[in-house]
Amino acid sequence: MIRVVLCLGFYLLLSACTAVPDSNHVEIAPDKFVSLPAPSDFQGTVSVNQLITAKWSDTTQVLPVHLEITGSDVVLVGFSSWGTRLLTINYDGHTLEKENLTGLGVVMPDGKQVLMNLMLTLWPTSSWQTHLSQIGWQLVDDAATRTLIDENGETVVKIQYDEPKVAGGIPADIKFEQVRQHYQIQIQTLE
Repeated sequence: MIRVVLCLGFYLLLSACTAVPDSNHVEIAPDKFVSLPAPSDFQGTVSVNQLITAKWSDTTQVLPVHLEITGSDVVLVGFSSWGTRLLTINYDGHTLEKENLTGLGVVMPDGKQVLMNLMLTLWPTSSWQTHLSQIGWQLVDDAATRTLIDENGETVVKIQYDEPKVAGGIPADIKFEQVRQHYQIQIQTLE
């Protein structure tokens, strides 16, 4: 009996976190998929702490994250307000590995979507053009804004950058608005 209880306890401990490897294809709109640019397309290295605030309907969620970008990997780790690691995303340009704290799938946003939105805001427009052109979309920069436009010329996402820039040339504040799905994300990069 003790052996059964110990085995059950060990199983629960091992299943507390789940790691899910996946391809780099992300659903950018219903039934429309794109592959993510490579980490090296960022053209630099960054290690920053950020505060991501997401708002939709009457709901607001805040997620402190740590972002590391190298020539070979993008790692994004999300924490609860009390410091518990809730989400880890590791992307090597081919495979995206997500690790979520079990039982929080309903509250946590999809890791692929979080990474795609972050990459849409930070990676150079040129690194996205090949991926987006395959579905007839484009990403357009204009001074302190960036717009994601679909095949019909309609705006899907509006991104606004505020100065000053901090570590690695990342703007201190980024406002991301998903026009069709009616949500906003504010990314504050902490020094």
